[in-house]
Amino acid sequence: MNGTPAMVMPTAVQIRRPPAVPPVALRAPAPAPARRPDAEEGGLPYPYVAETSLRGNRWSVPNEFAGVDPRDPLFLPKQIALMRGVAPSALETFFKPMLRTSMPDPSSLADMDAATARIAEAVRRGETVGLLGDYDVDGATSTAIMLRWLGSAGHDKAVYYIPDRIREGYGPNPGAVDAIAEAGATLLLVLDSGTLAHGPIAHARARGMDVVVVDHHEPSRTLPLPDAILVNPKRPDDASGQTNLCTAGLAFLLAVSLNRLLRAEGYFDQAGIAPPDPMDLLGLAALGTVADVVPLTGLNRAIVVQGLPKLDRNPGIRALVEETGEGEFTPRTAGFVFGPCINAAGRIDDTRLGTLLLASDDPGETRDLARHLREVNAQRQAMQKEMVEAAVLRALSAEFAADPVIVIEDRAWHPGIVGLVAARVREATDKPAVVVGEFGKGSCRSVDGFDMGTAIIRAREQGILIAGGGHRMAAGLTIEGGRLEELRRFVCGAAFDFERPPTEVDVVAEAGTASVEAIAPLEALAPYGAGNQQPSVAVVGGIARRVRILKERHLKLMLEGPSGSTEAILFNAVGTRLGDALAASEGLPVDVLGRVAVDEFNAQPRVQIKIDDAMIARSS
Repeated sequence: MNGTPAMVMPTAVQIRRPPAVPPVALRAPAPAPARRPDAEEGGLPYPYVAETSLRGNRWSVPNEFAGVDPRDPLFLPKQIALMRGVAPSALETFFKPMLRTSMPDPSSLADMDAATARIAEAVRRGETVGLLGDYDVDGATSTAIMLRWLGSAGHDKAVYYIPDRIREGYGPNPGAVDAIAEAGATLLLVLDSGTLAHGPIAHARARGMDVVVVDHHEPSRTLPLPDAILVNPKRPDDASGQTNLCTAGLAFLLAVSLNRLLRAEGYFDQAGIAPPDPMDLLGLAALGTVADVVPLTGLNRAIVVQGLPKLDRNPGIRALVEETGEGEFTPRTAGFVFGPCINAAGRIDDTRLGTLLLASDDPGETRDLARHLREVNAQRQAMQKEMVEAAVLRALSAEFAADPVIVIEDRAWHPGIVGLVAARVREATDKPAVVVGEFGKGSCRSVDGFDMGTAIIRAREQGILIAGGGHRMAAGLTIEGGRLEELRRFVCGAAFDFERPPTEVDVVAEAGTASVEAIAPLEALAPYGAGNQQPSVAVVGGIARRVRILKERHLKLMLEGPSGSTEAILFNAVGTRLGDALAASEGLPVDVLGRVAVDEFNAQPRVQIKIDDAMIARSS
């Protein structure tokens, strides 16, 4: 890249530093656990009195085999993939995802060719391109992808702008547009927002700029599309089928499309430069894909599998590796180490820093940025802990017991952290959550079965909100003081009769039968994430033994079965309905649902199940 691109922002910006398979035994080659005569057809091999679990869920165990050869070493993961909806013809691609077999023609996306043509024109003519990104990881990675592509294509007239989360909020705004226009830009490229930004886009057009929007957020059901070239696979007239892509993935496709067009036109030969290598950008696309929690299926799966190992091509990520000591490039490190550090600046500090880290090639600059971002993330963690404790305590109070959605507010809460708090409130209550903080900035997190993004968009359209939008599982909003109760009534009304889909069980195993060797093939299903969760395993037929509390927060127990015991653990158990019930389960028949892992504590590998849900049963 030819140096660090210029940043623009108004002078008043505020910088803060402070399944499924049928019931089978997991232990190969043991036979499937026998069904008890009184077990319901299609249910678990255990007679439940309660119709739902302790978390209010119904467990669904399909009662049919998927037709995989039992001698296949990947028998179990292939069955799970098929029962999750992977077509038999797509199994090879699923287990060996490759871009060459998963990549669509970029032209299949609506307006992709128009966006490519306009950006290519700007490159050929030497126009100043203004990029307006977002302050989360998807925004930072997509902006960095385009900045790096432009630099590699020999285009050195690029400026970028990341709105201040607190002062400006999400998406384009007139001040941001003015700053980019005054920097001389004739083309505005909006990344990870813009689908609903009709006013700011009209303002940009009035300032003489053409506008290209690359976004993946839900469009309005009532308003027209903005007056811009809009690449968004969720727009009603897009037939590409790529609705699961985040903006980083879309930016990668745009870079591929630009390479194709400019190569065909002979631009790179005429300029005497090598075409940008899209593989240099794939790691950033993978990081954005993991951090934005989009489904890890189809093209996303290929982006992550092939892209994460290429993250070390990015100087900023290499600096983060040195700073954090995390040298592996996995979904875990992307989602829980690198992503949070990049996000931290967007939450409580200078929103530009994440993009700058990923766009810079300067070793000293990336080293200093990585150190600062790690420190900011530690500060964010301390603030989050205090806010979560207060929010969860309130959400679990009698005041909200009957509400299908938890809607809470504290104007002292930092608006950059309310999304993380909403996620923890959802986790603690098993309900959708709306958390509003300082300046009326709020974040929402949902559960399966309730479309939060649509509810927030409708609340905005009805005048309850100043701003709002999002997608099914997450949304953001801005609300005036004194209107929270109105919002509470609205979203609770929208969620009054929503039904949670059944919880799919991928594998059923009798307590004590899961071995380290038996669960090893399940790793073929990785990488895990939204749309491809780690296999859900029901451990049934066990008696709770040695129930104990760890560190005053967590709970561990042994599930004793006829042929052995399985260790199970529930994190953050104390004070929750599930945790309190399990704490009193000593000697009772308990079935648990969760994710299996190998615990290598004391160098003695053993299977442990991390509990998501449970049923405490008794014989009829």
